[in-house]
Formats: sequence, C-alpha cells, structure tokens
Amino acid sequence: MTTRYKMRSLACGLLALALAGCGGGTEPSSYYLLSAMPAPEAPIRSDMSDQLAVGVGPISLPAYLDRPQLVTRASPNRLNLAEFDRWAEPLRDMFSRTLAEDISSLVGTDLVYVLPRRDTPALDYQVPVEVFRFDRDAEGQVKLLARWSIFDDEASEPLLIRRLLIREPTPPESGAEEIIVALSRAVETLAREIARDLQGLAGQAALSGYDLTTIQNALRSRGFDPGPSDGVIGPQTRKAIRRYQAARNVPVTGEPSPQLQKLLTRTP
Repeated sequence: MTTRYKMRSLACGLLALALAGCGGGTEPSSYYLLSAMPAPEAPIRSDMSDQLAVGVGPISLPAYLDRPQLVTRASPNRLNLAEFDRWAEPLRDMFSRTLAEDISSLVGTDLVYVLPRRDTPALDYQVPVEVFRFDRDAEGQVKLLARWSIFDDEASEPLLIRRLLIREPTPPESGAEEIIVALSRAVETLAREIARDLQGLAGQAALSGYDLTTIQNALRSRGFDPGPSDGVIGPQTRKAIRRYQAARNVPVTGEPSPQLQKLLTRTP
C-alpha cells in the first residue's frame, strides 16, 4: 500500500514537472502588419487626378492564406506555417487597405475606398483584384501573382484586364519581419501598376473634353446657379462649381472637368 502510494506520488510529481517545463518554454507569438508606402513628394498625376474617385475591391485571396499564421513555401507542393509568427488582423482586410492606401498616395487623390462597403460613394473607377499567390518561396523570393480589372461607372465590361507576377528578393535566412517588409514592397509594386493604368484611363477620358453648357445646365437643375448657360467659364459658374463640390464633399477647385461633368450627370 505504501509502495503504491509512493509510486503514485512520484508519477504525479513527474507529470507536474513536465507540465511546468512545457509552460515555461512556450514561445510568445509575434504579430505583424503590412505597411503602406510613405506618401511620395511628387505623386503620379494627370489633370484633375485629385478628383478621381476609385473603389479598390473586392479583393480575393487563395484559401491557403486564410489563416492567422504567416505562410511560406518549403517546396512547390509543401507549405510551412509559422505558428508563432502571425498576422495582426485578417490578411484580406489588411491587403485591401494597404493596396488602397498605396494607390491613393500614387494617384494623388483622397477619394480611394476599400470595397465592399456599406455606403459606396459615386466612383469613377472600380478595381477588383484576384490574388493567386502571396508568399515567400524556398529560394528566398517573395512572389505576388495577381490579376486586376478596371471598370468605369457606365461599363458592364472591364476597360482593362491585366495579370502580373511580382518578385521581391529577401536576404538568406530572413526572419519573419524581413519577409513582411518584402511582402509590403510587392503590394506597393502592384499599386504602382494599377495607378499607372488608372492615370492612363483618366488621361484618355480627359482628351474627350467636357461640355460646359451641359455642366451649367446640370448645376442649375441641382440648385447651384451658374448664370446663363452660355458655355463660358465666368465667375458665377466657378462659384457654382465650388459650391457643388463642397456640397458633394469632393476637392473644391471651381474648375470644370470631364470628372465633374460625369459626377453631375450621373447623380440624382
């Protein structure tokens, strides 16, 4: 009886030590965020680009990335999950927001919105993005493979579709933070390509010009008196434009533009 009691006590003691050892050696998790690029001193601009309203999204990511752990590739067919290196929020939300912030900085407009959202404003362009790959491979390269389309507010078919594989090198034996920095650079490169496409489309639209008489008539119908609808940009027309822009919460310039005409003629 005594021997059995001693054996039981010894077993319990060893188990307690084992559990204590496991608890004391648990590695704390680290949490990471993608970083948006700093706003450039000279953004890529076209005429009136600061009035462009752009919706970025929806963004789709492959299911293997839908997890809190940082994912890397051990081989083309095998993944590694870093149990203690984790995203601080769902990756799709973070990717969407970072891409939108980068596009906003590059195009030079504050009117960039992440889609979907509950109250979608009037948009000049919408950019859905499909991501096929977003990880670091066994050779040390971060790879972002994505396809995006650009729609305007009137077209049911995309104005443009592009697909691109972006590569960013990382140093040998990189830690999680170095990998996250390279992933952020890849998102920035994607934003640069999309920004160039948006600027190109906006530039083409600007070449088609605008009809000032149409703008004046539309302003009057919305209660902003531009004076006579004579196709002449005078002080009263500029004042009406500024009042309308302020009411619509868009940059106040007082200048007519194709974007202004589109905004006036598509809103109730």
